[in-house]
Amino acid sequence: MRKLLSSLIMALAGTGISYAQLPSLSVSRMLNEYTPAGETMVILGSNFDVHKFTSTNGKVLFGDTEGKIIRGTKDSLYVIVPASARPGVTVKVISGAKIEKTVPYLYQDNRNIIFDFESGSTSPFSTKSATPGPISGKYVRVKQEIESWAVIDFVQGNVALPAEAVKDPDAYVLKFEVNTLKPFNANMIKLMIDGDYHQVNTFFWKTHQTFDTNGKWVTHSVDLNKIVNTPLKESLSKHKIKFSFHGNGLLDADMAFDNFRIVPKED
Repeated sequence: MRKLLSSLIMALAGTGISYAQLPSLSVSRMLNEYTPAGETMVILGSNFDVHKFTSTNGKVLFGDTEGKIIRGTKDSLYVIVPASARPGVTVKVISGAKIEKTVPYLYQDNRNIIFDFESGSTSPFSTKSATPGPISGKYVRVKQEIESWAVIDFVQGNVALPAEAVKDPDAYVLKFEVNTLKPFNANMIKLMIDGDYHQVNTFFWKTHQTFDTNGKWVTHSVDLNKIVNTPLKESLSKHKIKFSFHGNGLLDADMAFDNFRIVPKED
């Protein structure tokens, strides 16, 4: 298939046929929305190779600032985040043929942060350890054996939530960065908002398949309506948030988390 596409590109170059006749360029997400400035971000999508993204062809803009493209593959675009990239900017991918795509969600979106472990949100597991290394200051790292049905509350607090998210959880998503230094392959993580560890406002992150980021930070998301199955009280100024290990199976855990936030869902 790759040889066929290469031949097609060469043929098009000789005939002047438009890039529009190539397989479409698409972008789906940033692998790590909090990739620090100066480090390599991976943007996921399709046909970056066919559209010939290289260090000298194409652009990736963080707001108005251009990042340096390293290479493009079939499903990934590698780009160095510019030093001046500001949190909350839109990331755009532009091909050499001026085909422009906006990457869903914002770079380092700090709207509606509920736990960042810097501004008063705390955890007994918060750290600035060099392993796996921070992406934006302190983070949480749980490194211990967790027995079946032991309760390990690694993040908790009473937090003010966006009023619109309380009213309409279908339109919002919980996002956070996670890093596994050992596979998450047993036990369970429960994400609770005014929840009870069981059925009420509790999402069960089960390990039907091993979850492993191989020591790299990635952005993970859960639709808010998967957590909130019972309407939250709009009259409350704060809601009880708790994220816990509590499930079946012995887990040799080494997992890190940061930047829990609730943001509007994007298609």
